[in-house]
Amino acid sequence: MSVMPTESPPWGFVQWSLTALTTCLASAGGFLWRFALRLEKLESAGSRQKADLETTRDAVDAALLRLAERFAHMHDDHFRLREALSALPGRGDLRDLEDRLVERLESLAARFDRALDR
Repeated sequence: MSVMPTESPPWGFVQWSLTALTTCLASAGGFLWRFALRLEKLESAGSRQKADLETTRDAVDAALLRLAERFAHMHDDHFRLREALSALPGRGDLRDLEDRLVERLESLAARFDRALDR
């Protein structure tokens, strides 16, 4: 069972070349279409990442501002605490105060003794 060509051989070659050319053009069109879709996806992903990066930068800037404010408050509190500590009595002052209290208590005890002896 042989297949008889219905067309002459030169038309077969033209048909083959037109089919090859159409196939190449369709393949190139498909390639360009998919390439354009991929570029669009990359562009949207890039713009989304830029937006995320900008949001992250804003959050980091806000956090740094809060950190700077807290650091300034801690710095002020530190020096206020140092001033408060320098105003507190030292060991020598406490010993002097203790000695004065002992003297006053002894004089009070002496007064009570004198009052009870009468």
